[in-house]
Amino acid sequence: MDNKELRSNDQPSTNRARKRVSFTNWLRQVLVKKQTRERILVVTSFFAIVAILQINLVPANLDVKLGEPSPEDIHAPREVIDAERTQELQKEAADKAVREAENELEYQTIMTRAGTEAETLVIEVFNLIDRSRQDLEEQRAKGDLSRQNLEEAQGALMGVAEGFAEMPADDLKTLLLLPVEDYERIKKSVRQIFVTIETEEKIGWQNLDKLRSGLDRFILSYPLLPQDVKVVRSMVSSMLFVNLVKDEAKLRQLQDKVSKEVPPVKIKKGELIIREGDMITAEDIQLLRELALIDNQGNRVLIFFSLSMFSLFLIGIGLLYIYHFDKKLLKQERQLYLLALVILTVLAVAKGLSLSNVTALNYLIPLSFASIILTILLDPKTAWVMSTLLSFLVGIIVDFNLSYAIFYFVSGTASVYCMINITQRKELIQRGLILSGVNFLAVITLNLLFGNKNFLSMLGFAVTGAFNGILSTALANGFLPFLEHLFGMTSALSLVELANPNLPLLKRLLLEAPGTYHHSIIVGNLAEAAADAIGADSLLVRVGAYYHDVGKLRRPYFFIENQIAQDNPHSKLSPNLSTLIITSHVRDGVELAKSYGVPEMVIDLIEQHHGTDLVRYFYQRASEKIQEDKETLEESGFHYPGPKPQTKEAAVVMLADSVEAAARAMGNPSSARLEAMVSQVIKERLESGELDEANLTLRDLDKIRTSFLKVLGGIFHHRVQYPEIVKETERKKASGNNR
Repeated sequence: MDNKELRSNDQPSTNRARKRVSFTNWLRQVLVKKQTRERILVVTSFFAIVAILQINLVPANLDVKLGEPSPEDIHAPREVIDAERTQELQKEAADKAVREAENELEYQTIMTRAGTEAETLVIEVFNLIDRSRQDLEEQRAKGDLSRQNLEEAQGALMGVAEGFAEMPADDLKTLLLLPVEDYERIKKSVRQIFVTIETEEKIGWQNLDKLRSGLDRFILSYPLLPQDVKVVRSMVSSMLFVNLVKDEAKLRQLQDKVSKEVPPVKIKKGELIIREGDMITAEDIQLLRELALIDNQGNRVLIFFSLSMFSLFLIGIGLLYIYHFDKKLLKQERQLYLLALVILTVLAVAKGLSLSNVTALNYLIPLSFASIILTILLDPKTAWVMSTLLSFLVGIIVDFNLSYAIFYFVSGTASVYCMINITQRKELIQRGLILSGVNFLAVITLNLLFGNKNFLSMLGFAVTGAFNGILSTALANGFLPFLEHLFGMTSALSLVELANPNLPLLKRLLLEAPGTYHHSIIVGNLAEAAADAIGADSLLVRVGAYYHDVGKLRRPYFFIENQIAQDNPHSKLSPNLSTLIITSHVRDGVELAKSYGVPEMVIDLIEQHHGTDLVRYFYQRASEKIQEDKETLEESGFHYPGPKPQTKEAAVVMLADSVEAAARAMGNPSSARLEAMVSQVIKERLESGELDEANLTLRDLDKIRTSFLKVLGGIFHHRVQYPEIVKETERKKASGNNR
């Protein structure tokens, strides 16, 4: 009974253990697929980016109510424009500008009824004058015309237009006493001139007197008789009236212009907006809504959704670029991990700096660090695309600020251009200073463009941006070796260091296998020239050539270039054993390089520099030994283990190695013989299929052949044979013996 209970108790734990094992096995089977790991990386990066962007973007909902005291000090979580205060200032400025401008002629226009009123006034005036003339005519006929009659007539006219009060009495008398024919002529002229002036000229209180004093420019343009000018001038001057109203369209334009010129009232990030105990007003509620501090549940969902879509959009652009223009990156899983790590690190640092609420620190985000690392370890084009996408994300992190996004786009682009083709660490520092200068100018330009009038703050931001260039370069210089080791990658800077002959492995090669060392130097010269000709990585090719034969250090004297005044040990060995020793230098080289920490990309060249080529010399010796049993000889036992060259660089090292060996074995090299030899070597490797996987074209092979011949021509050039110089003592001795 007890045993049964024990077994029943053990069964659930056993089942759980089996489930854990089955899950572990399933997970292992899933993760063993490269595509699955890459998809997991993309999904994880997406959620990580969204999570970083969301931090503190929408703060917790505050419990405040209108008309009640604030339970705590409330600070602005991000920079925001105070819309209420901004509108108040804009309205005040616009109203003031309108008050000042509405009395200016520029903002007034001639009223549409000015012509009608002018016509009406002329009719009324001349109706009065006509009646006065008629009355005077009757009085003159009775002999009762007096000065009082003229004053009464003038008073009647003043009731129509105030200007008649200043009309000279002589002119009015002349007008009243003119013959009918002259009067009608003047009447017609006054009507035309006056109506024209009132409908075409702006007449305001500001310019009325000036216009009256300058009426001759209008009057003299009409065909008047000289005796009529004075009377017409007096009549027109007396009738002039203000014909202006406000130009509402221009005033609205002025309002809009002045409103736009008023800078928005900004509440800075971290600024205290409501003190604890202050009564919450309607303006406070509106401001808190704009800051998403209240009623923000809907905002949270909307912002999360929009940020997720935006992040997905940018990741999609990056993946599409990689798929269409940089597919080799998809084959290098470690490079994808590096890309994700650098991007997430920069975003995390950006978020941390933005949370400090110190504006100047927003210019310290090390986006240039990402650009430098990706340019050196991956590819300049990929680095530029990723830094551009990063600048958009950084713009979101720093309060959706466009100026920061533009600054980091400029800084990231400058970083990529500065770090192209860099080969020495001192160049890294020099170009970092150039980057600092670009950052300084970019900050100044953008602050001026976005309206920062504070010179001291602008200068402080510019100095911070310049320091960002130095800081990013220093960080890249410090982290580069660590990232290279972590992701198994090699930069051009590391390759240059690997070419140093004082490194332990190369020094061993020089001391223990000097012939091989010299051979490797010549192969490096040949390979570098060929790589430059076909656009391959010439630095990698040279370093690979230096290390390609390090496996010969295990048994240096079994290789002919190291046999100085010694018997050839292969003469005492069978061809099969000699082949095994010769071909093993590839495997030995790989093992030795790994033990010395040589990068993987150089080890690949060591492993592939002979491909699956036939060891022709020992195969021929073996064939001669068995003679009549030649058909039983297995050729497969005399081949290098491979693999064949997988890249242009590996193929170039293979061809340079073969050409150098063939040229060294040539007894009396001439230009023609060297050319025939190089062509033959390339032809043999091509026909044997050794170059099938190296992506070389026939044009590339022709360029490689030409480059080899140029280098070999410099090595095997003709020399002048100098005559032997007989010393003076020997000549005397020889002449004495002759005697």
